[in-house]
Amino acid sequence: MTPLDRDAAGALIVGFSGTTAPDELRRAVADGLGAVILFTRNVADAEQVSALTTALRAERPDLIIAIDHEGGEFSHLSPANPWPLASPRVLGDLGDLQLTRASARDAAATLAGLGIDLMLAPSVDVNSNPANPIISTRSFGTTADVVSRHGVAFVEGVHDAGIAACPKHFPGHGDVAVDSHTDLPRVDRTIEQVKAVELAPFEATIAAGADVVMSAHIVFSAYDDQPATLSHRVLTGLLRQELGFSGVITTDALEMQAITRHRSIEDAAVASIAAGADLAMIAVGTADPQALTARVVEAVGAGTLPAERVADAAARVRALAASLGQRSRLPGLDGAPIREVAARVIAGQSFPALGAAPYVIDLTQGLHPAWNPYFSGLPEIFSRVAPGADGVVLRGEHRMSDAGEPENDAIAEAAKAAQGRPLVIAVQDAVRTPWMRSALEHLLQGHPDDVFVLCTGIPEDRALVPADIATATTSGRNVIVLEAVARELTR
Repeated sequence: MTPLDRDAAGALIVGFSGTTAPDELRRAVADGLGAVILFTRNVADAEQVSALTTALRAERPDLIIAIDHEGGEFSHLSPANPWPLASPRVLGDLGDLQLTRASARDAAATLAGLGIDLMLAPSVDVNSNPANPIISTRSFGTTADVVSRHGVAFVEGVHDAGIAACPKHFPGHGDVAVDSHTDLPRVDRTIEQVKAVELAPFEATIAAGADVVMSAHIVFSAYDDQPATLSHRVLTGLLRQELGFSGVITTDALEMQAITRHRSIEDAAVASIAAGADLAMIAVGTADPQALTARVVEAVGAGTLPAERVADAAARVRALAASLGQRSRLPGLDGAPIREVAARVIAGQSFPALGAAPYVIDLTQGLHPAWNPYFSGLPEIFSRVAPGADGVVLRGEHRMSDAGEPENDAIAEAAKAAQGRPLVIAVQDAVRTPWMRSALEHLLQGHPDDVFVLCTGIPEDRALVPADIATATTSGRNVIVLEAVARELTR
């Protein structure tokens, strides 16, 4: 293996399938692979994850092992972690920077104990567009000030636990109405607007010592007509030179349609490294690190990718790995932060006593191609707390007719099942979901009494609830918070 081969491998971060390390992946690690990213498909329990990371590092001790771990409804580590991280939005809403820092420390210490040393969080996108289909409660809030302050506290908490933090998605994913997993979003703000809103949290977290920054698959027209992930102007000119970031730049997953609709994953990997990325991420379980390494080497030979750029990328990754091996680590807090979050959500709002057998209609977003929730829905949580409770989860889209009646039986059947019982209606980002708003209105008309509306997505949903209807917000779907709400409502 030549130095170029090793550098090319060192500029890649890949996913894989299964709960043990495939032989091909082990060989790639031994040959210099920069990093590995874990997903739900790689997690069975804590013991298995620890054995997996140990096996990977037996091939090379300085391998970086990463995971998306932002908090809220989604957790790749739920089988291995009894105290899942709060959603960023509820932390931002509570406004306690020390609680945010403690939450990040507790989560990061869990990762460190499992052998994971790169936490792909926080999301420091400013969720300024309520129609945003992908950020939502992954953001700390709707203003650059809130996101900046909590982003810094989060990075500090991750560092307290001795691992690396990764603010994302640069230059900012908050003002979009398109999901980059399925298409290419575009932001047409001026440079001055981008600096004032999108860039401010990145500047703050970089100043706080962010180790890694993840790029966004979004066109920022004021800078370039290419997605930021593939833009030399954005990654090298803006992030590296103007903002002075000297750490590792990683792409988001290159298999997203925002990128692969117009090019192959292999070509995207080469283009992203040329633009200034130090880690090209291929997160699919079928990623082939040997073939990807060969494609990067081929691009150098063809003159489309400078060998110096590849060497620089690999050197930054190795420097991060070396620093991680020297950091001191504070222990976790045994779930105390998320229990405190749950207590404050309850203490700050009013919850009526509905008794032990409410019917729960959970109106929620459809399953995402990139991740799934770690629980089936609110009926599961309520029935666990109060065995007399039951209900239904309505995901995706349930259309209403022009007459305001359901076009299928799901909403009508749910309304019928709730008759004669206290009713809890949960909504998640209804402000951007027409069918959910119509369903909420229909259900409230048919059940005007003994009803409670729980807003489990962005708290802007609360404005949709009539003033005479009892309601509360959780600003995310963390199971510990939702269990506390269920206990309060079923007393």
